[in-house]
Amino acid sequence: MNSESRSARHSVLIVALLALMTEIVAFEFTLVAPGLPEMAAAFETRHIALVMTTPLLVAGCFVPIVGKLADVYGKKKVLLGTSAAFLVGTVLCALAPVFPLFLLGRGLQGFGLVAPVVCYGLVRDLIPAKWVPLGIGGIGVGIGASSLIGPLLGGWLIDHHGFRSNFWLLFVYSAVVVAGVAICVPETTVRIAHRIDYAGAALLGIGSASLIAGAVRPDLRIFGFTLGVLLLIAFVLVERRIAQPLISMELLARPGVWMTLIAAASYGVLNGAAAALAPQLLRLPAIPGNDESGLGMTATQYSLYYGLPAGLVAAGCGIFGGWAARRFAPRSVGLVGMAAAVLASLLVGLGFVGSFGMVIVFGVIFGVANGFYYVSSTNLLIEAVPADTQAVSSSMKFTSEQVVSALASAYLGVLVGNYVLMVAPKTQQPILSVQGFEYAYLICGGFAAIAFVVMLMMRHGRSPASGGVDSGQGEQTPSGSVVVRH
Repeated sequence: MNSESRSARHSVLIVALLALMTEIVAFEFTLVAPGLPEMAAAFETRHIALVMTTPLLVAGCFVPIVGKLADVYGKKKVLLGTSAAFLVGTVLCALAPVFPLFLLGRGLQGFGLVAPVVCYGLVRDLIPAKWVPLGIGGIGVGIGASSLIGPLLGGWLIDHHGFRSNFWLLFVYSAVVVAGVAICVPETTVRIAHRIDYAGAALLGIGSASLIAGAVRPDLRIFGFTLGVLLLIAFVLVERRIAQPLISMELLARPGVWMTLIAAASYGVLNGAAAALAPQLLRLPAIPGNDESGLGMTATQYSLYYGLPAGLVAAGCGIFGGWAARRFAPRSVGLVGMAAAVLASLLVGLGFVGSFGMVIVFGVIFGVANGFYYVSSTNLLIEAVPADTQAVSSSMKFTSEQVVSALASAYLGVLVGNYVLMVAPKTQQPILSVQGFEYAYLICGGFAAIAFVVMLMMRHGRSPASGGVDSGQGEQTPSGSVVVRH
């Protein structure tokens, strides 16, 4: 059936199912984050930040590859295949008796992050053109809704049924939605011939993983760092030689691109740290008379006082920031967001987040940073490149954000783990000191300041966002690709 002849009812059903599918992306972080302290105790590990690091690393290296496979072999087929990997990973997380198996499950869950990439393409291919903007908006609402529901539901489940209950809920929800997509969403007829950069993805993934292994395993430090650096050098050399690389060196030479990617990577340090460190910091046990102890929040309190305000404000700022980018300039929106990121980091780094009220303030300011960052960085990249390189430039931004977030959460997690306040008498597990988190957030603030300075120096993005018109907007197809409709 041609997309233009598809009925309104069927189009609404397709969008609704795909919106529910994309909610999985937020759920795999917002449902999990409140339970990091319980996971650390259950698996007796100081490296609990790897729970957030692992799916980010998998996504950063392989989601761009999977996105291209979807263009080549069919978006629905690839979406169902990655969903199967996600479901296997979710069950593994729910049952894993040891931490390495749990991390393997989280790695498989990283393939769930392909959902937005593929679902946006399915909406564009399957529903009438006049409804595409509304369909894209519907998917955005789905992601926003799960960002708000996830922390509250996750916190309640963890407090009452343990952290494994969240993975069982996620499995049941995902299985039902995947079945609905399999039955009710047709396959697209659009195919785009790509050259897949498997070598680049492998070099980037193994190189980054080696650096992380060197950080968390002292016995592998020299080997991990050496191997990681060598593989990343090889990655750069490979990317310079192939036609459709994961990171295009030709595009990277454009000031508008490399400056946007530096800002994205710098903000990725804070974003990765926030996902892994915020729930640990805010849920540290409260020890009367000890200034280095925490607030003793339950998982539910963490969700109410931090997760909910941050999610609500980020959603609102995302909408307002989109309007402001078109009314004023995406660079201006980005500067406000990065200023908020610096302020949020300093609140923690200088020890001001010492009460439930200040946790709300911290969440609100971080929400401003997050909402404004995503809308500004996307528009800045659109303004920086012509339409025929839009897909590969977006892939470069995604890879930069996810890989840097993964590395940051791992390394800052190691830093935090070095500051132990005491050992819990009953469990014999270390209780971390607030001091380590303060140092980590000061580092995040430094990187957010770098992002602010880079945006301040940008020559592009100073006029109202054009949606790519000034760059020669047209059909957005990766350079060198061929579009075929079967």
